[in-house]
Amino acid sequence: FDYLSLLVTLSIVGVLVYGGFIAMRAISNAVQSTKEALKTKGVDVSKHGVSVKTNKRYDREEYLDDTQRGFIRAVKASSAGRQADQERSNAQLEKNGSFQDKQNGHHLHIRKNHVVEK
Repeated sequence: FDYLSLLVTLSIVGVLVYGGFIAMRAISNAVQSTKEALKTKGVDVSKHGVSVKTNKRYDREEYLDDTQRGFIRAVKASSAGRQADQERSNAQLEKNGSFQDKQNGHHLHIRKNHVVEK
């Protein structure tokens, strides 16, 4: 009986090791085929990292322009951008005595220390 239980245990361990080996090979083949597919699209994945091949040359000037454009969009979308617009509106209101908000369709006018909305 001892030899039979040893044979069953070794068989189970052998099947598990063989199954792990087959699974590892399948995963390795899938990763390799994915790398090759990405390489045909211009993305090279290696142990050192990822590199993307493009047709367009991207120089420093274009990089700075795009960075500044993105920064300006972020400021406009933030509360700081709206606060700056509000400060400009207040300055225009104090200077001219009136301010027209084209987005909301409001026209404000100052008359002797109080604001009237039309």
